[in-house]
Amino acid sequence: MKRSLIFFSFSLVLLTFVSCSSGNKVTSDSSKVHPHTALRKLEIDMIKVGDSLVKTEAVLGKPTEKSSDPAGTVQVWWLAEDKNVPEQYYTLKEKPEEADGKFIKLIFDAKNKIVSKDFKL
Repeated sequence: MKRSLIFFSFSLVLLTFVSCSSGNKVTSDSSKVHPHTALRKLEIDMIKVGDSLVKTEAVLGKPTEKSSDPAGTVQVWWLAEDKNVPEQYYTLKEKPEEADGKFIKLIFDAKNKIVSKDFKL
């Protein structure tokens, strides 16, 4: 009896730890993400100032936010980390509630070339 109680309490603590450590992570079949947008840091680093909008959207997918600015068109991709694969990210359909999320912010000029890149992973 005592042994089963210890096993049950240990399992409960372990399950609680695993479920709380997931944070802002999603799976590829989640309705929160754009399909087929699995990104790794290497692919994100391939995007440089001077690249075109076509190349950027081919790598990152559809932007989460898009707005106009005097400097150009501002596009932001909000990202969530994959639960199963470390350092793999998915593009979110909507901006997350917490302000400290992962993002890529690019500013495009009138010729659809990147003039500024800002990101936090």
